[in-house]
Amino acid sequence: MGTETIHLLHTNDMHSHFENWPRIRRFLLEKQKTYTQSYTFDIGDAIDRLNPYTDATMGQGNVQLMNEGHYDGVTIGNNEGLVLSHEAMNHLYDAANFDVLLSNLKEFPDKTQPNWAKKYKIITTHLGHKIAVLGLTAPYKLTYPALGWEPYDVDDTLDKLLPVLRQKADVVVLLSHLGLPTDEHLGKKYDIDIIIGAHTHHLLEHGKMVEGTLLAAAGRYGEHVGDISLVISDDGRVLSKEAITTPTYEMAENDEDYNLIHGLLKSGQTLLESRLVTRLPRDITSDEQSYDALRALKQYFDVPAAMLSTGMFVEELPKGELNQYELLESMPHAINPMVMTLKGQDIVDLFEELDRQQEWLSTLAMKGSGFRGKIFGYMRFDGIDRHQNGQIFYQGKMIQRHQDYQIATLDHYKWVPFFPVIQKAPVTIQLHILLRELMAQYYKKKYSNT
Repeated sequence: MGTETIHLLHTNDMHSHFENWPRIRRFLLEKQKTYTQSYTFDIGDAIDRLNPYTDATMGQGNVQLMNEGHYDGVTIGNNEGLVLSHEAMNHLYDAANFDVLLSNLKEFPDKTQPNWAKKYKIITTHLGHKIAVLGLTAPYKLTYPALGWEPYDVDDTLDKLLPVLRQKADVVVLLSHLGLPTDEHLGKKYDIDIIIGAHTHHLLEHGKMVEGTLLAAAGRYGEHVGDISLVISDDGRVLSKEAITTPTYEMAENDEDYNLIHGLLKSGQTLLESRLVTRLPRDITSDEQSYDALRALKQYFDVPAAMLSTGMFVEELPKGELNQYELLESMPHAINPMVMTLKGQDIVDLFEELDRQQEWLSTLAMKGSGFRGKIFGYMRFDGIDRHQNGQIFYQGKMIQRHQDYQIATLDHYKWVPFFPVIQKAPVTIQLHILLRELMAQYYKKKYSNT
């Protein structure tokens, strides 16, 4: 009986960690040359606008680098789908030499398949076997529609698509930017041969079998590269499937790696520095920026009150010409303005939550939910005051427990687990603008005559 061995190389959640890219690229190219038959995939969050090169090129620079890795297919993560505007997302892959595979995101208004992505692809192996590859991304139903995308439930999508793929292919491979718990659920429920995972930054050094489905994942930041070996019989049966990962630190460095890595950073910095915003008449400390941001949020949403945490601002803005790079350095987050509606009682509860947690939050080192700073910091308010007797005033008037109040803030506080009141509150998130872009508009208007 004849067999063929196929290798599936994979990366995920690189988040623009270019310091690992030169070694990863060489590793991929070497394996592609060594193996008789291999295919290479990325499972999303390849970009991160924390990096100046990514921010300056809106991720297109990342795609150019990935072209050099000879990928056969990628799917998107939330750092592609939710951090870029609709227009930028529609052009992210203009120069890609690989397929983007995405089955559960459609484009408004007609809910059509995005023109930059395929629902799936069928790969024909050397012996004529068929491998179906599809991609799924985390369906953030609260946020994607605001950017002009309609996300679809993962199970519903697989219920409809998987029977079709099983008719067309001998092997089904899912590129899953869904997270390990979801991958484990899908492994138990569906007849999928291999799920290559991402999103929760989990590392499965030797894979994980879940009721016949092989789960694989390569951690985060390009710290590992995955390699799945698949043996198929001549009649199309999967005889074996195994996963391993290789740490990037074990891959050889090259004398030119440093120049490439720092060249990308310098290129991004130069591009952003050339994009002038305004001229500042004096230095603006990170602490002062928090007060400016409160005013900017109130103006943006035209509401009387705002709140945010001081940890959002990392660096001082120096006197003189203000450019986009300086704003990125001070506000590196993928965080958006949000307005929420709270009852008066909710505001009371929010202050009680802050009283319990503020000392701990003030020095809490954190990452995630769009935050790219150092610590959470102190929560500040504008338009809401609490007097020494405990009474809370909104726009100078004592709050009424059953009355609705609007507060401008940031969507970060919706996603972190610290404030149940905010998690339950009705909100409107402006996903087309980041905090630093909002502050660029504010400072440009404020200092237009200086």
